[in-house]
Amino acid sequence: MKFNAKRHPRSWGDRVAQKWNFSIPGLPESVEIHIQRLGQMGEHTSLAQRFVSRRVPVTIPLHGNGGGKTFYVPAAEERIVVATLQRMYRHFYFRVCDMVNSTQIMESGTLDLAELKRATERAGIWPGVASYLTIVSDFVKKYRGYGIELPAFVTNAAVCGGNDIFTRAGFLRVPILPQGAHLYRRQVTTTALNGDVPATFRLGLLPYLASTAAVVFKLTGNDKGVW
Repeated sequence: MKFNAKRHPRSWGDRVAQKWNFSIPGLPESVEIHIQRLGQMGEHTSLAQRFVSRRVPVTIPLHGNGGGKTFYVPAAEERIVVATLQRMYRHFYFRVCDMVNSTQIMESGTLDLAELKRATERAGIWPGVASYLTIVSDFVKKYRGYGIELPAFVTNAAVCGGNDIFTRAGFLRVPILPQGAHLYRRQVTTTALNGDVPATFRLGLLPYLASTAAVVFKLTGNDKGVW
C-alpha cells in the first residue's frame, strides 16, 4: 500500500516457486518477491535463509545534510548466487549490466570464493556458479583487455565459458544444450543424493512445466500463465 504497488497475476511457475511480482509506479520493471524459497521451482530453502542470516548493512550518503540512509543488502556471495540462479538456471541469457555488476562484486575484495563454493556445492549449483564467474571474466577480458583472476578450483568446475556464449535477439545467450541440461542434471542428482526429497520433487516438475509453457507459447504466443 505504501508504494502503491499492483500485484501481477501469478503463473503456475510462480506458485510452485512461491514468488510474487509487483509493478510499482516510477519503476520500469516489475519487482519480484520470493518468500522463503529461491530457484526456478522454489527448490532452495537453505540458500534463501542465507540472504537474511548473512546480510550486511550499506549506508547511502545523502548530500546536503551530512547524513545517510542505511540498508541491509545480501552479502557478496549471495548476490552472485542470485545472479547465477537467474542467468544459468532460469533465463539462460546475460545482460551487459550483469557483467558490470558482477565484475564490481568480484573485484571488490569482499567475495569469498571458498565460502561461495561451500554453500553452493551442497545445493548442486556450484558448476553453474563457477560457469557464471568464468563467463564474466572471459567477457571482461575480451572488452577490457584483461580478465578477473580466478583460482583453478573455479575454472575447473565451469561447464562453459565466454566462448560458448552467443548473441540472439539482443541478448547474450547461454546454450541450453548441452550446458544448461548438464547443470540441471547435476543439480537434480546432487539434491537427490543429499536426501532432499521435497526439492528433488520440485526439480522433477521442471521439464513438464517447461514443455507445457513451450506448447502454450506455440499456440498463443504467450506463456505467462504457465512460466
